Amino acid sequence: MQRINRFPTTITALIKFNYSMSLKLKYLIFFLIIYTNTINAQTPQWEFMGLAGEEIYDIAADDSGNVYVASWTGIFKSTDNGVTWVFKNNGLQIGDIYKLFIDYEGNIYLCGSANFPGFGLYKSTDGGENWLGFADTLNSGPINEFEDVTIIPNESGGIIYVSNEYGIYRSTDKGITWESTNYSDKGARYIGMNTNNFMFFANNTASWYGIYRSTDFGLTWTRKTLLGAMTLVYLRDGSILAGCYDPGLGESGIFKTTDNGNNWINTNTFTGISTPSDFTLDTNNDIYVSYAGFAVYFSTNNGNSWTNYGLSGLEYSVMCLAIDSGGYIWAGSHLDGVYKTAGRTIPVELVSFTAEVNDNNVLLSWVTASEINNQGFQVERRETKDERSGDWNNIGYINGKGTTTEQQAYSYTDKNLTAGKYLYRLTQLDFDGSFEYSKIVEIEVKIPFEFFLSQNYPNPFNPGTQIKYSIKEAGLVQLRVYDILGKEIANLVNTNKEAGDYSVDFNAAQLPSGIYVYRMQSGDFVSSKKMILIK
Repeated sequence: MQRINRFPTTITALIKFNYSMSLKLKYLIFFLIIYTNTINAQTPQWEFMGLAGEEIYDIAADDSGNVYVASWTGIFKSTDNGVTWVFKNNGLQIGDIYKLFIDYEGNIYLCGSANFPGFGLYKSTDGGENWLGFADTLNSGPINEFEDVTIIPNESGGIIYVSNEYGIYRSTDKGITWESTNYSDKGARYIGMNTNNFMFFANNTASWYGIYRSTDFGLTWTRKTLLGAMTLVYLRDGSILAGCYDPGLGESGIFKTTDNGNNWINTNTFTGISTPSDFTLDTNNDIYVSYAGFAVYFSTNNGNSWTNYGLSGLEYSVMCLAIDSGGYIWAGSHLDGVYKTAGRTIPVELVSFTAEVNDNNVLLSWVTASEINNQGFQVERRETKDERSGDWNNIGYINGKGTTTEQQAYSYTDKNLTAGKYLYRLTQLDFDGSFEYSKIVEIEVKIPFEFFLSQNYPNPFNPGTQIKYSIKEAGLVQLRVYDILGKEIANLVNTNKEAGDYSVDFNAAQLPSGIYVYRMQSGDFVSSKKMILIK
């Protein structure tokens, strides 16, 4: 089940801070240092998917390909990869929705700022069609605002954790009863567990700045650092990355722990820009991070270095990221809408690869549904004269489209083949030097049953026409053109040919209008036909 990183409840203050004039001037002064890795990849193309004007706080995707967007007006759902969105607020009495979570059974949880009367926590068991408020005993405070909801582990028997203005609570019976923890303040978000079974949460609220840790499944919490933590991502090697503000130095950056939270080290990856707004982790361990006002970056080495992944130049910040089950990256921008691009787990998705015989030519056609980092296709052929086939031969190359989520069509024609069976395959090449073979298609160029000379086409013609012919056995082929008096005008073919189907073009641009005769001879076969040139 895909888990999506979250947008904090301090969105209003963050946006005002990020877009104040003083900070804009500060951006012009600071120098952005990006330690990029050595991957030679193109910056991907992000596709706008709608919902401009919405204050988007979070995005989640389920295993069925449905995408959910949380905003200040409610919940939007798309069942067609973001082409259309449907408002899904049946049963909701809530203001801003800060967090979405999808459990192992496909149930959707959300939390946010409750309207009165209303709940801060809701659950849907039918894909967002209907919502039911829950956790009544946690909704009785004067400030009814929830900041996080999650299940750890996200499987049967997992514990539900929520946070609100009055602390962190947990339920071991699917939300029927709740127990409080020793943390009784606001601001807890990104509650999670690393692979070493240590739990953490981030806090970016000034009086409670820090990253907190629990060693007893969330019953007691200890602050491990005074950094103002905006977002966390739990890596599969047990380490954790945190987007933080250091109040002592007055700087923001990406901090990392490799010892279960005892020490947090600034990776010094980015200097002079705002705190990262969100992380998300792909199945291949690629990490994506969004920076308010800048762009999206990704790392292939657990956050030691980062590469620009595009989506810069928006008027408003990218505030949340998600990865769907198909490997696409989704980004939600404050007021600029939703965007999507292929992640690096999306290969060049080959939808079809076919071969078709046309005389002695083979037309190869293939279609891709999406591409990432695609330099191009090497076309390869192998002849199968017997059970022991020959080597693969490189016969052509077609440029790819780099990175795109749109369907692309390609073709290549292998011309003037002799009769026989042929195998074809594509070698798809990435910009980083990696490659992948397509499936193999087999085609047969058949030996004609007879000698045959076709009528030229078009006829009448001006000034060019094509003449097709077939020979059933190898030998010398002669094809000549004569005028009506028997004078030879052109010698089109005069060479040995293997059995097969052939064609030749005749251009009469220098000849006057009239009737001409073309004659073919191969062995004992002789055939003549008339053609008319009209100018």
